[in-house]
Amino acid sequence: MRKSNLKTVLFDFDGVLCRDRFYEKTLLPDYADVYDWIQENIFANHELVGKWMRGKVSSSDINLLIAANTGIDYKTLVTLYKESVRQMQLDQNLLDLAQLFRKSGVKVAIVTGNMDVFSQITVPNYKLNEKFDLIVNSADYKLNKDDENGKLFDIVMEELGADIKNSLLIDDSAKTINLFKRKGGQGHIYKNFEKLKIFLGEL
Repeated sequence: MRKSNLKTVLFDFDGVLCRDRFYEKTLLPDYADVYDWIQENIFANHELVGKWMRGKVSSSDINLLIAANTGIDYKTLVTLYKESVRQMQLDQNLLDLAQLFRKSGVKVAIVTGNMDVFSQITVPNYKLNEKFDLIVNSADYKLNKDDENGKLFDIVMEELGADIKNSLLIDDSAKTINLFKRKGGQGHIYKNFEKLKIFLGEL
């Protein structure tokens, strides 16, 4: 695919546009024991995280579980959780790149395996709906990226009126990139911005 044929660029969120973590900036250092319990019992539980990312459990459910097992006050935890999400920092280089693509006529979208809080807080907090043509959060669609042979990407292409053959996915998951390529798209496994620039220069 030549750059001149590139019509759509899809950005992953976690691990690409943002590398910060839920709870981290507000539970540490004062609630380190609670934070450690969350890492060991929530994020290390891939089945539970999968349900959260598919909208089968909510952030409220997760925080109730944490409070019940750690003794932290539920309302305090919810406040700290939401504030930690608001404090997550986005990669400005990638945001600027998305706008450059957009100004050149290329459609840009975020396709993320994420939780309810992404749509509730992150999107409005950073006005992402003004910066991207489409935002697709797995929790809203009840589908993760690799479910049903990447059906989420079919939905993205349909909503954008785009052809996957002229589309690029920037994602930190090799599994997801390989799925996107099998569906006919182009992919880049994101490591850092410098390597992405080199890749784009070679298109």
